Amino acid sequence: MANSDPAILRKAVSRLYNAFRESVDSIGNISSIDVSIRQHQTMDLVCRLTEEKPNGITLKELAEAMKLAPATVSELVESLVKKDFLQRIQNPEDRRAVQITLTPHGQTLLDESIKRVEGLCEKLLNGLSPAERTAMLGALSKITSKL
Repeated sequence: MANSDPAILRKAVSRLYNAFRESVDSIGNISSIDVSIRQHQTMDLVCRLTEEKPNGITLKELAEAMKLAPATVSELVESLVKKDFLQRIQNPEDRRAVQITLTPHGQTLLDESIKRVEGLCEKLLNGLSPAERTAMLGALSKITSKL
């Protein structure tokens, strides 16, 4: 049973997760930056969501996208605001509402982490033949679409 398809996939996902986590964790060693995986995921999501809404997103939108309680997301956002990775901007149309965006400092950190993760991906893919690479990426694309 240890060599069944699900077991092989589980082991691969676990090892990939750990490799990516280590890659992102190493960002914390740059210039005394202290960022957790959850904080990094939050910044990445804010970046992706603000591609469609460049003026920022609401806390409610972020909480819904993260599938977390607004209070939990509020704490994450506050910690990232204190570190100058995220900023809250008053909504010009509704003075009670705030929009959340990345700061330039947060964007720089995110860009660096993406470079590191992409470097890891290239390293992993370089050991495959073109046919293996195409097959693996096609299979991963199908798996991802089912998630």
